[in-house]
Amino acid sequence: MKKQLVFINNEQGFLFIYVIWIISFLFLSLTLLTIYNHHDKKITDFHLKLLQSETLFQMSKVDVENDLEEFMDTQKPKYYSYPDGQVKVQIKSRKQHIFSLSFTIFLEEDPFYSYEHFYAIDE
Repeated sequence: MKKQLVFINNEQGFLFIYVIWIISFLFLSLTLLTIYNHHDKKITDFHLKLLQSETLFQMSKVDVENDLEEFMDTQKPKYYSYPDGQVKVQIKSRKQHIFSLSFTIFLEEDPFYSYEHFYAIDE
């Protein structure tokens, strides 16, 4: 017959095993919560960058619509500077009354985002 350990099997029950299970559960929970928090922070940062780039795109689109006559005459890229970053707008292709505008967005932290927008003009 095998000899059983005193601290596992005594008159008080299986106290040591319960303590190990509770500690391991708490450690695992703390680790998972830390990992979830880190991932949530990364996702929030990506959403903020997307919101900034979309805001810069909308602001530059309005500015291009205001400067459209001058922009179509020169055909050179236009640069717009805003508090969150810069935007470079250029005409990529042109067919009759439809223009393809390329918006390149430079944020302060990241290199750039790029959008292509088709713009129709009624003449």
